[in-house]
Parts: sequence; structure tokens; C-alpha cells
Amino acid sequence: MFKSYLGSGAAKSGRTFPRGGFTLVELMIVVAIISILAALLLPALSKGKIRAKQTSCMNNLKQQSVCWFMYTDDNQGFLAESYFFDSTGRPNPNVWVRGSMDDHPAFAKLDAGVLDSTNLNTLVRGKFWHYNQAPGIYRCPSDKSHTAGVPRVRSYAMNGWMGGRPLAGQDKFRVFLRESDITDPTPSRAWVFIDEHEKSINDGWFAVDMTGILGLLDAPATRHDSKFALAFADGHMENWKLLDNRSRMWTELPIQDNPVNVDWSRLQAASSSRR
Repeated sequence: MFKSYLGSGAAKSGRTFPRGGFTLVELMIVVAIISILAALLLPALSKGKIRAKQTSCMNNLKQQSVCWFMYTDDNQGFLAESYFFDSTGRPNPNVWVRGSMDDHPAFAKLDAGVLDSTNLNTLVRGKFWHYNQAPGIYRCPSDKSHTAGVPRVRSYAMNGWMGGRPLAGQDKFRVFLRESDITDPTPSRAWVFIDEHEKSINDGWFAVDMTGILGLLDAPATRHDSKFALAFADGHMENWKLLDNRSRMWTELPIQDNPVNVDWSRLQAASSSRR
């Protein structure tokens, strides 16, 4: 009788009980809203991820700078060297990192045991390992380069005019051998470390042609939304945006003139100066 009464009352009142679940139209509306939100949020999330990796990259260079300063303090003001061979053509014992990330055969003959771009010995036998034995500070988190499926161990290079030697025919430009030599450009304007393009990187010596005749021998990285990180001789970090299409589209070793390339001119001014 109780069931009968409920059924009779519901029928008489004209009420209907709601059904469970969504209609097809309602589901389509929900899916559309989710799609719109995803379209709005995903670019922001992607940019946030890029910024996070960029910050991590700058932190790596900061750690390299700490090693650079510590080495200088321990060696009477002399800078860690960037050039891979000494004056006799043998491996430089004072270079900051060994080997080459392009597995160049010259290193197999002259620097046996550290050729492989995936070999930690390229870092361990460098002068900075004594100060920081974390291999992660040598590699940009956005660098996807590898050799035979194994990640390469280094993404960064040192200004070739810092503890290095001049390019052929460029003896009129300053080579900084001691910290006290860094006067023009000043330490706040002279860069020491750079995030290098994965198709450019080889040894730890980043060549900057000060004349413009040789073109882009080495190239900055573009993996952070066409930005690359730099560490300066006073200890601060910067991110520089590549503005010239020839810089942004750099894909292989283009040894050619790059007239009026604002990116290269800016890098030259921060690398060295005329004596």
C-alpha cells in the first residue's frame, strides 16, 4: 500500500524525478569548456616550463662561475685556461674542461681517454672538478643532444679570450690571462661562460671572431625561446635574446660573413677589445 501511495501521489502532482548522468548536449558543452581552458592554459604552462629550465641553466652557470673564482683565488689571480692545447700542441693541463663534444679525432690522438662526449673524464680531468663534483652543472636541462643515444656531458663553453689565445690574425685584441687584466670590457660587461648551441659545441673554448671576417665560428644556444645564458666576470648572470634571423636559425657551422649582425656585435663587445 505504501508503494502504491507514493506512485499515486507522484502521478497526481505531475512531478518527475531527475534522471542520473548528463545528456549528450551537456557532455558536449563540458568537453568544449575543457578544450577552451586547455587551449588557454597549455601555452602558459609551456612558457613556465621553459622559464624553469632557463633558471636552472643560469644556476648551472652560476656554479661554474663560483669554480672559476675559486680557481683564480688558488692560483695567484691567474684565470683557468680555455684553450685545449698548450704551446707545444699537447693537451693543456690547466684547461677548465677536457675533450670535445663533437668527438673530433684530434682529441683521440692527443687526449686519450677523454675523447668521448659522453665520458665524465672530460669533466673530471678539468680544473673545476676539484671545486664542484656535480656533473649536472655542466649540462643545460634543455639540451637534448646525445651520442649513440647517451646524453653528452657538457653544454657550456668559456670565452676564448679568457685564459685563451687570439684567433689567427687577431693579435691586436686583448687576451685576459689574470683577473686583473679584465679592464676593457670591465668585469660587469665581460662574459666568461656561455650556453652554446648543441650543433656548435666541441671543445670548451668558444671562439669569437673580433673582426667579423671569419663569421660565426661558434654559436650561442637557441633552446630557451631563442635566448641564451651568460655568466660575467663580476659573478652576475644574464639572458640575451637573439634578434637576428641568422643567429636564431643557426643549424650548422656557417663560416661566412655576418655583416651588421646585432647579436654578434653585442657578443664581440663583451668578449674582448683592441689593445
